[in-house]
Amino acid sequence: MRALRFAIVMVVVFGSIAAFATDARVESMGKSARFIMDDISIFDNPANTSLYPNFLIGELGVYSGEVEPGANHDPWNPWFGGLFSLDIGGSKSLSIGGVLGRKDERLLKYFPDYIFSSAGLLNGEATLVTDLPVTNFDGFLGATFGSIATGLHIYIAHQDGITNSGRMTNEAFASALQLDGGVNVEISSDYQFEVSGGVARIQYGPSDHALFDSDLFSGFASARFFKRISAIEGHLIPVASFRMMNAPGRSETDINVGMGVDTKFERGFFWLGLTGFYNVQKAGSNWSMTDSGTVFKDLDDGGWGTGSKARLQQVGGIISFGIERNLWWDWFVMRVGGQKVIAYADYKASEDAPMSILCPSAPEHPCNENGNYFVTNPVNDGTNNDNVGFGFGVNIEERLKVDFTVSEDFPFRNPFQGGGRLINKISATYSF
Repeated sequence: MRALRFAIVMVVVFGSIAAFATDARVESMGKSARFIMDDISIFDNPANTSLYPNFLIGELGVYSGEVEPGANHDPWNPWFGGLFSLDIGGSKSLSIGGVLGRKDERLLKYFPDYIFSSAGLLNGEATLVTDLPVTNFDGFLGATFGSIATGLHIYIAHQDGITNSGRMTNEAFASALQLDGGVNVEISSDYQFEVSGGVARIQYGPSDHALFDSDLFSGFASARFFKRISAIEGHLIPVASFRMMNAPGRSETDINVGMGVDTKFERGFFWLGLTGFYNVQKAGSNWSMTDSGTVFKDLDDGGWGTGSKARLQQVGGIISFGIERNLWWDWFVMRVGGQKVIAYADYKASEDAPMSILCPSAPEHPCNENGNYFVTNPVNDGTNNDNVGFGFGVNIEERLKVDFTVSEDFPFRNPFQGGGRLINKISATYSF
């Protein structure tokens, strides 16, 4: 079957970028796919499914949790899936795909660690560990019409009626739903534009809410533009995004505007980006921070809480970069990248929530008054939010690609001491 016209054109236009890559690649070379065209972008804009026809994708999981020296643990949160396309002639195609087991942290980060329920006092289970969603499904449907690609995406993560320990109870509930769509337009061989947007619904705790409860709905949108610059064999890339997220007892508004550039060189690729952001979060009195984690209290008030809310407002910027290059052999690539966040924070305390999850000093010290301070991202906690990343990849005949994120302390570790981990993440794709 002949290749899709749209996919061919886009690979030619963005030939400096690997057509098939992985989440491990993104984490290793800059921590973000905001300025690069990568298969992970299908979760930001489902129209990009048309750029990756007929491939399988998977991740062995992440190995970033705490493990005792000499002990072993399977990696956390593995997932897998695939995309399949059918050429229907006339420069048109249809795509369908699915991913199983992926945790969308942009939604699940609003889940508390524990849920306290007044109804649970009757059966001795006032505090429950928040349920782990078990459905965790991404579904994709896409179509191309000449130089225009469109796509739809649905995400479902749900658990109800049973705790993580296996105890059946009506107090256990956690749910995250998302529906979004996007368009990717090839304006010419030098210009490409994409835009996407959607809605989400986040709920947890025992309170019963209608499916279309407007107070639980969130909205988001993003756009980016690629302009080819022949002088550097790369692109100028302006980006913008907006997210207004709502969940029981808390909310977050996030606005990002940035500019990036990429370029290819002999056997390699480099990108650099600068992003400015405005972020404001609010949390009610039913949210608190303890030594064990975040606690959400549902006290027969629908989960909305009472009294005033704490507010954390941040204005700042992110500078990030990534570089990769083939070394020694064409099938072996090394990567490195990093990011630095500097933001000015303004915290408005709530008399009703001195141990608010937004309080920068909780749970060691309460926040009883307003304050201003600067914040930055973690230095080396092994997540996508920290400063630097390092990794390598293996490319077998441009079909099977396996990417590895290396633990940041690996070059400094004493090999005779034991303990620790060598690899944080392993991802792979296979195209056919």
